[in-house]
Amino acid sequence: MKPLFFPPQHGITALALALGVGTATAQTTPPPAKRAPDEVVTLSEFNVRAETDRGYVASETMTGSRVRTPIIDLPYTVNVLTSEFFEDFAIFELADNLVHIGSFTSLDIGGGFTLRGFSATSQLRDGFYRLGRYGSSNVDRTEIIKGSNAAIYGRTSPGGMINMISKMPKEREYYRLMLNYGDYHTRRGVFEATGPLLETSLGKTAYIVTLSQYERGFEQPYARNRNREYYAAVRHTFPDNSQLTLQGEFFHQTRHAPNAAAPLVTDLKNTASNLDDEAIGYAKNLADYNPGGPNSELNRGNTSFTATYDKRLGDVWSARASASYFRARRWDFNAGGWGSVTINNPTASANLATTRGANPTKGLIMEDGGGLQADVLAHYWTGNHALEHRTLVTIDFNDYYRWDPTWNIGATTAANIAWTTVPAGSPAGTLAPNVLRLTPDFRPTGPIGYFPSFFQWGQETLNRLTRRRTTVLGGLLRHQSAFLQGRVLTFVGARFDAVRFQERDFRGTINGDPGVVYRPGEMIRKRINQLKPNAGVNYRFWGNLRAFVNYSESYFVNQTDNPDVFAVSSYKPEVASGYDYGFKGELLNNRLTFTVSGFYAVRENVSVSQLIETPPGSGTFITMNVRDGNQLVRGYELDLNWRATDEVTVMGSWGHVYSIYTDFGSANPLAVGRRVNGVSPENGSVSLRYGPRSGLLKGFSANVGATYVAATPTESPNAGDTYVTGPGGVRTLQRTTHQWRLRVPSFALWNAGVRYTAYSGRLAQTFALNVNNIADKDYLKVNRQLGERRAFYLTYTLGYGGSGR
Repeated sequence: MKPLFFPPQHGITALALALGVGTATAQTTPPPAKRAPDEVVTLSEFNVRAETDRGYVASETMTGSRVRTPIIDLPYTVNVLTSEFFEDFAIFELADNLVHIGSFTSLDIGGGFTLRGFSATSQLRDGFYRLGRYGSSNVDRTEIIKGSNAAIYGRTSPGGMINMISKMPKEREYYRLMLNYGDYHTRRGVFEATGPLLETSLGKTAYIVTLSQYERGFEQPYARNRNREYYAAVRHTFPDNSQLTLQGEFFHQTRHAPNAAAPLVTDLKNTASNLDDEAIGYAKNLADYNPGGPNSELNRGNTSFTATYDKRLGDVWSARASASYFRARRWDFNAGGWGSVTINNPTASANLATTRGANPTKGLIMEDGGGLQADVLAHYWTGNHALEHRTLVTIDFNDYYRWDPTWNIGATTAANIAWTTVPAGSPAGTLAPNVLRLTPDFRPTGPIGYFPSFFQWGQETLNRLTRRRTTVLGGLLRHQSAFLQGRVLTFVGARFDAVRFQERDFRGTINGDPGVVYRPGEMIRKRINQLKPNAGVNYRFWGNLRAFVNYSESYFVNQTDNPDVFAVSSYKPEVASGYDYGFKGELLNNRLTFTVSGFYAVRENVSVSQLIETPPGSGTFITMNVRDGNQLVRGYELDLNWRATDEVTVMGSWGHVYSIYTDFGSANPLAVGRRVNGVSPENGSVSLRYGPRSGLLKGFSANVGATYVAATPTESPNAGDTYVTGPGGVRTLQRTTHQWRLRVPSFALWNAGVRYTAYSGRLAQTFALNVNNIADKDYLKVNRQLGERRAFYLTYTLGYGGSGR
């Protein structure tokens, strides 16, 4: 465990945020808290109602339907994690072990996550596409829509989508300052201010500002993250209760000497033959050491602006128009990892050694994008108010642009750097500087040599440069009806998207269809159209118990695919279809809410390796990547919130996912039926919060929670297999190291926190202590990086004014 250490030379560089009590992962939840007296009375149906004390619950969502909807009414699953949860459990970075929602893992600061057996490369921020890059200081809640229903936003992962919802201005004045200190040299400061800004005959204006700086270290030497998070929003409410909201956000993360994963270990059995080689696991101890050292970095930044106007147009119509722009950047140097390791290698020099990348690279990825959204909703009744209807029409436009030059630096371009060669005059057996000798327990035998200098312009060779643009024009028609006094809710809709790709590769020639060649810098153009339906039913069959079923289809285009992917006329996007079904309910006077659900989905057009006879009839087969693969996912989930007493709340979430390839391409026939790598077959959490509302313990709260992630496949389903091609293109397995069956072990973590708030008039002071990984579990995360050991965090919060929520 790292010592609890507060280096005086660094201090806190910004101030902020406090007083978090509660948590929420909600699928079905109790009714919202009573409306605060200063809350807008008449809301557009595109605004979720403010809740002054959510605790463990969040009763409404926008993500699941694009309009304000009670979560219990939806015919599919939506989970919510609130900012109170993040504060209660000292989660300062949302990508840090956020595995509390069943079937949801591997959230990444770069935009990736895994949900219901499928991986994704982008997320939503307030309904607009976003490439990750967020902190926790300005996020009010995360909403996770599961399944292909997320296609209401256009292209999406078949597993669903995560939407980061920003904090919004409040009409009651409130200020707070939060300071966090703790293990791993953690220091964090957040300042938040919100309240009225201006009130005239033209309406009322409220604002919110959050300023945060955060830094922490890791087990690996040199590794350190530093975040700057600045956010501001202004909301003006006009006399007719229409609202204009303007938001601006800046995020910057400096990741010095980024962490690396534990490398693969293969046992060569001390034989010259490779037929008995076996992949046996990962060099976990080597993950304690940094491969890049002081001359390495992996940084990300984002600046975004959003404007939204929404208005209720009488008793029937509501409208919303939004525009957003983002500018994202990534820059890295020498951010590679450890090379694979062999044991019992008959070649002594290659035994128990790891080799880092030959030529460190300097990479820049510059991305710009934005979009426009227009939603019109009609809310009306027919049949003498016997039938209630909501009809939504959406038109939106999204544009994405990427420019990504990458340079190599090494002895060929900088003669003074000897990184991959043994220095002249060295004793026999001396290794090149980028090679590291290991002990039998996979630790360095001596000091680690690092690349001798940071990147310097003038000593580089350009080896990648592409320009990519993806433009999407889409529309959605969605209708909801309520029958039998609201007992039956039906949903039906369809989404149409026209997608245009414009791609250029400035470094190489690309071969498209036979006879079609794209020279360096020549434009590759591709257009596709997609029409995807969805339909569902939510039936209240007894009391507050409901049954639901839903069918939906989706498509996904990876806007970061290389230009050669689009060069062939056979290109097609990934598509998926799936079912959700289950039960939702509210019991014990609405104190216990739950969802039990199952899901089944098929993903098609996955990129796989096919054997293709070239030319036809020649008997000669080549391997090509084509979009012919299929993936099957099925599973079940359980979510509940139980307000056992006025002081005790319990939350639980569990997911079981069975994810396999049903077609992995003719080049790898044995991969069919094997698990998809990176997908945890089971995960979930349980949390308990105790918070007395009166008596001597008023102001005190305590929370404890456990998370679990099952053993997770880490390698592709064909990893380690070697085939030979026989007559007729028949593939026969020649040998295998069984690398495809490797997994990181399961792990369970316990976390707890206590806090006490003392009030004096409008002033509140909160003191909190959190302990994460109480049992000091030594484990690897799904990405094979070391998990955080036991860590203590202290929090002091100073708040002034009314409730900031």
